Amino acid sequence: MRTRPMVIAHRGFSGRYPENTLRSFSEALKLPVDAIELDVRRTKDGVLVVIHDETVDRTTDRKGRVRDFTWSEIQKLDAGSWKGNEFAGERIPRLEEALELVNGQKVVFLEIKEPDTTEQIVETLRSLDAFSWVKIGSFHAQAIETAKKLAPEIPSSLIGSAKVGASDETFADFVKDALKCGANSITVNYAGLTPERIRYCHQRCIFVGTWTVNDPELAKRMIAMGVDAIASDFPDSVLTVLGH
Repeated sequence: MRTRPMVIAHRGFSGRYPENTLRSFSEALKLPVDAIELDVRRTKDGVLVVIHDETVDRTTDRKGRVRDFTWSEIQKLDAGSWKGNEFAGERIPRLEEALELVNGQKVVFLEIKEPDTTEQIVETLRSLDAFSWVKIGSFHAQAIETAKKLAPEIPSSLIGSAKVGASDETFADFVKDALKCGANSITVNYAGLTPERIRYCHQRCIFVGTWTVNDPELAKRMIAMGVDAIASDFPDSVLTVLGH
C-alpha cells in the first residue's frame, strides 16, 4: 500500500524548463519525484521523437506537423527559446536519448500519441531493457492492446479526459474499456475524479493517476481523495505539499 501518491514530473520539470527536452528531464531527475512523463511521436523518416503536439508550432521556431519533418530537420529546430532566451538551442530529443538519460533512475510514464508507433516503441523499450522502469499510457485503447500483445509484462494505463467523468456511468464504462484493452491503471484529468470513483477503482485493484495538477490546493484535494499518482508541471510544489 502506498502512503502517499506518486509524483510525476509532467513532460519533465516543464513548469520551469522547456517541456519534453533533455534539460527538462535532467532538472526533474534532481527532484525526489517518482516518475517522469514524456510524449512520443514519429518523424517522416521513422525516428521516434519526444514531443507532445502534433505540430512543432507551439514549442519550436518553425511550423508544421512532426510527421512531415525528417529527423535531420527536427534536429535543427530550437525547442527552448519559446520558454525563455536562456533556453535557446534546446532540441527535440529522440526517444532513445531521453530513456538513456533517465536510465531507470526514475520510472518513465511514456504516452503513446500515435497508435501506429506502438510496435516500434515496444521494440525500442525491449532493446534498452526498459520494461521494468517504463510504464506506457495512451488515450488510444488500441495502442495499449497492441503493446500488451507484444509485451504482456509492460505496465499500462488508459488515459481519459474530464469527459469520462461526466457521469458515474461514463466513468464505469471508461474503467471497463481500460480493463478490456489490458490496462492495469487509469489516468484521468482531475476534473473527472471524485472520492467515490477512486474507491470504485481501488475496489477493483485499479491504480488511479491524475493530470495536470499545478495548484497546491488542488494537489491537497487530490491527495485527500486518495489518488495514486499526480502529474504536475511543477512537481516541486506537489512535493512541498507532501512534506518533501
